[in-house]
Amino acid sequence: MTSKFKLPLPAATTEPPPCSTEEFAGSAGLVRSQQQPRPLKPIRLNLDLTPDLHERVKLRAADLRFTGAQYVRALIVKDLQDRILD
Repeated sequence: MTSKFKLPLPAATTEPPPCSTEEFAGSAGLVRSQQQPRPLKPIRLNLDLTPDLHERVKLRAADLRFTGAQYVRALIVKDLQDRILD
């Protein structure tokens, strides 16, 4: 059975294929001219805390006028900076 509808063949692209798997994955299939630079996305870290420790973190953060996340981030940064100075 033949169809009276004929689909045109796709035009050949002049853009070269991606050079590497990383470049292809990073482009997410968009034309390079359509990509907008994006800021680095923060990475989420989940911690399991006992209810008592969680309450103490919240109280200490509130004393410092921080959120719990800000307080924990500040502790991590301080520890890492202290280790660089050692």
